[in-house]
Amino acid sequence: MTRIQLRCSIAIALAMPLLHAAGQDDKTPFKTEYFNGKVVPLEHILKKHGAKLDADAAPAWLALLTDDGKVYPLVKDAGARMFFKDAKLLNRPMRLTGRLIPGSTLLQVVNVHSYQKGQLHDVYYWCDICTIRGYEAGICDCCGAPMEFRETPVK
Repeated sequence: MTRIQLRCSIAIALAMPLLHAAGQDDKTPFKTEYFNGKVVPLEHILKKHGAKLDADAAPAWLALLTDDGKVYPLVKDAGARMFFKDAKLLNRPMRLTGRLIPGSTLLQVVNVHSYQKGQLHDVYYWCDICTIRGYEAGICDCCGAPMEFRETPVK
């Protein structure tokens, strides 16, 4: 066995337990649920209870206020980004598909639907030029044209 082969073998042997340990934290299955309510700025909910967010923190916190009064702060990631970028989605009846982060009330959103006249609608942004669907307001990643907001009835 050459020196390089020996070094590679040792490196692999040392890395295997680290790779195994890295996967240990991901034992919780990703189970989603439906949550109905309205996405609102968390500062509005806190204000009703005599609490206040710092001015620089307020824009970073939105929450789902459910129909039965429960509050689920949203994880600000790709799933919830549309709410942070498009104010017309706030304070409207929504059905969020997501999961609660274990041991918390933080809601990680994976899909968004709205209710219009009691009917469920897909919520997305569309580029007519590229015929690409997106999930946040802004410009098309492909052609740079503005994405158009759409809500279409779920079939």
